[in-house]
Amino acid sequence: MPVIGVPTEELRRRVGDEVQGEKLLDVLGNLGCDVEGFATLRRPQCNRCGFIMELAGQEDVPPQCANCGTDLRDVDGAITELDPLEVVRMELLAVRPDMFDPAGLARAIRGVLDLDVGPVEYQVEGVAAKLRVDPSVRRPESLRPHIACAVIEGVNLDHDSIKSLMKLQENLHWALGRNRKHASIGVYDLDSWDGSLEFEYTTEPPDYAFVPLGAEAGETPWSLERILEEHPKGTAYRNLLDGFDRYPVLRTQGGQVLSMPPIINSEKTKVHLGTRRFFIDVTGSGARIVQRTLSILATSILEYHHGSKLRAVELIDATDPDDAGSTRTLTTPDLTPQEMEIDADRTARLLGVEMSASDLQHRMLQMRHGASLGKGSNVKVLVPAFRNDILHERDLMEDAAIAYGYANIVPTRVETVTTGKELPTTTAAGAVRDVLVGMGYLEILTLTLTSHELSDGLLGLGAHPQTVIVGNPISQEQTQLRTSLLSGLLHTFARNRHNALPQRIFEVGEVSFLAPESETGALETLHFAFGSIAPKVGFADVRAEAESLLRDLGIGLRLERADVPFLIPGRGAYLLTEDGRRLGVFGEVHPAVLERLGLQNPAVLLEALVPTKEVPGVYRSLA
Repeated sequence: MPVIGVPTEELRRRVGDEVQGEKLLDVLGNLGCDVEGFATLRRPQCNRCGFIMELAGQEDVPPQCANCGTDLRDVDGAITELDPLEVVRMELLAVRPDMFDPAGLARAIRGVLDLDVGPVEYQVEGVAAKLRVDPSVRRPESLRPHIACAVIEGVNLDHDSIKSLMKLQENLHWALGRNRKHASIGVYDLDSWDGSLEFEYTTEPPDYAFVPLGAEAGETPWSLERILEEHPKGTAYRNLLDGFDRYPVLRTQGGQVLSMPPIINSEKTKVHLGTRRFFIDVTGSGARIVQRTLSILATSILEYHHGSKLRAVELIDATDPDDAGSTRTLTTPDLTPQEMEIDADRTARLLGVEMSASDLQHRMLQMRHGASLGKGSNVKVLVPAFRNDILHERDLMEDAAIAYGYANIVPTRVETVTTGKELPTTTAAGAVRDVLVGMGYLEILTLTLTSHELSDGLLGLGAHPQTVIVGNPISQEQTQLRTSLLSGLLHTFARNRHNALPQRIFEVGEVSFLAPESETGALETLHFAFGSIAPKVGFADVRAEAESLLRDLGIGLRLERADVPFLIPGRGAYLLTEDGRRLGVFGEVHPAVLERLGLQNPAVLLEALVPTKEVPGVYRSLA
């Protein structure tokens, strides 16, 4: 997971001086963070776009700015060295993106330490802007049909707060957006254009143009196609727009482009030290992830910039791409908490501690939830909109454990102890491997996914009536699960035609059959198979080795003639147990099969169930 550096001075200012040194590391560890320790970072700043890099130890300045692509090495005046910064370095906790920045992390720490408990009330003021969603973004060929927006007023920026905002934005892209695939964020200076507060989210053809972030002052606008081919952010994320003939664009009603989601913002609307109002958008593939990302970002900015105001944006959203008149109106962001319940008795049993309903209520308040007592041992919980990880009562129980403190849970011995052991089939498979290796065979592993042509068809058999077919296969060679190991041995011989003979190989693996009576609708059976190819090998050789193998495994053997298409008539036999169950088949491979694979020497094969007394079965591969 990515490692970030959280400024320690910023945390102390927001939490208090009592959280210093090892105490801070302990608190972060209790919250679930994987902490590396303290470090001092160098901070070179790109003079073109203002991006601040953080370099640990002896790290060199990168050759290009990661934000705008400017050459940084050996170019006078390309960077400015800011004062070094002490940070605590830790891995991002992917399930808690609300703790990715100093303000959000401090909010969580204050609660766990009982310094400030209960939900934080974030007010969404009246509507500040309107945005119309064009029907074209709702079509199947559009990548990002969902959008949510907000306006934040009264921010006061410096280098550190801009860097914190940019880091939070990129970390949310990683954790929630899955590298911008499911959600991407744009933050803009609301006062950088003509003041229009009416926007549109639409699509444009590849020749549509604007000046992207990081372009030279006065530069000619770039086409959307050129941005994808030449801009650093375009080349990094153009795969997200592969196959589309129109690309997303966010702009004002007057035509001022804000961004090309999910690729790059415009140069004109970039955030700078003089910015006092933000316009924020989040676009993505799903409504929930878009709303959650906006809630986390907006509440973190409000925490960071005390006194700032969050205002709503009214979306006029097309619901039918073929009917521009079919619209709905909604307002974002939506910070309505999620209502849930948690039972104190169940929580106490799961955690192994005493916890009454009132105790549990306080633990929920420590984790910054709203909480009130319900009936009996129930506690009603209001989960804040910035918590993306609370999906089940068990998630609330985990929060209760964090607030209680894992270190405060007294270890006790487990009352019942069980001893694990191998399954009978696993033990039997190990014995088969040992015997075959001792007989000079080399083990192989082949794919369980195959096709009829490569498996049963190769053997001259029709489709097995109990074949498990794969829905939406990735290729024509992987349309079903295998019902036999024999074709895998033959294909291995074919791929090794250039190697010296004899070749002796075996495989132990599962084959699959439809079984409506089973829980999953399919049955997996453990088989083993071995084979030899050499100038002089025949039925007598494979029979002798089959008898030797089964004798070593302690299994009595009976034989029965097998007339199957892939074995030479009169040179194939079924293996039967003493009670008459069919265990497998062996024999000399038919020349027609060898010819299909370009093999010019005789070959013999055997396939059978892995034999166990506890789990009797019947060989089904040739049913």
